[in-house]
Amino acid sequence: MAAALEESRATFSLATLYEVVHTVTARLASAPAADAFHASGRDETDCIDMAAVRGRR
Repeated sequence: MAAALEESRATFSLATLYEVVHTVTARLASAPAADAFHASGRDETDCIDMAAVRGRR
């Protein structure tokens, strides 16, 4: 059992989980600004998709 636990520590990566948490945290942090922008009635038809600017992960 100890060998299996040690092997899982060496081979298992939390990188994907950290990326998801980072993305969700960034979206939550920007939500008030996005809500204020939408509530202002500004025209957003000429906006740039931020996913395209940052690149898909």
